[in-house]
Amino acid sequence: MVRALGVIPARYGSTRFPGKPLASLGGSTLLEHVFRRASIARRLEKVVVATDDERILEECLRFGAEAVLTSAQHASGTDRIAEAILKMDRGFGVVVNVQGDEPFVSPTSLDRLVEAFDGERPPEIATLAEPFASVEELFDPNTVKIVTALDGRALYFSRSPIPYSRGGATRLSLDFREALEGRPGGLKGYRKHQGIYAYRREILLALTRLRPTPLERDEGLEQLRALQAGLTIRVLESDFHSVAVDTPEDLARAEALLGEKDGGA
Repeated sequence: MVRALGVIPARYGSTRFPGKPLASLGGSTLLEHVFRRASIARRLEKVVVATDDERILEECLRFGAEAVLTSAQHASGTDRIAEAILKMDRGFGVVVNVQGDEPFVSPTSLDRLVEAFDGERPPEIATLAEPFASVEELFDPNTVKIVTALDGRALYFSRSPIPYSRGGATRLSLDFREALEGRPGGLKGYRKHQGIYAYRREILLALTRLRPTPLERDEGLEQLRALQAGLTIRVLESDFHSVAVDTPEDLARAEALLGEKDGGA
């Protein structure tokens, strides 16, 4: 079995939500919630935080997480993770990017990502997807859509709703909600990408050395750099609903959901 390292990139200066990793959620910080959940995963031998800020380092010390201080100049969490793993033990064959804004990340889904690398023909990259819960979510450009080949390889990621559903329409419109109303199965087959990845260590390092590609720049999606470089991304079904915290409003939504979970316990 491969040895896997989980890394949580935690940047203090988020444009939409400065100080987000230290935001309070259910009596703990958002970062602690993610760390605690990831630490339950059986296949992650170690979970560390990669950060650019001393305040986050102090928070990690408070709740007992190992942390690595990285440059504040990184353009992405992937770049931050690459610096962190170069400073650490080289014995890890797989590195999992555990997004620091996913307080409900499932340990079993993280295990599933690592297990994808156990076979004789492991993927270069693996990631998670879930079904869409509503048409509104499908048409929200903040949610990333994914389409795959029949064998589970990612074909494309987009902020636009894909695939286009024409239905029986003779006149086409960018807003095809009406066609979806008569689509057999409704939203079945439409999948939302969760930004959690597992990489072969050498692939992650190679990817960060590549320049951003045209599709990546157009969509603002880093994973398109990997696709345009010819890398294979295997898409696995997630067993949890993503509640990514990008704004204070998202945090309030996560707080409400956390209260529902605690109330139902």
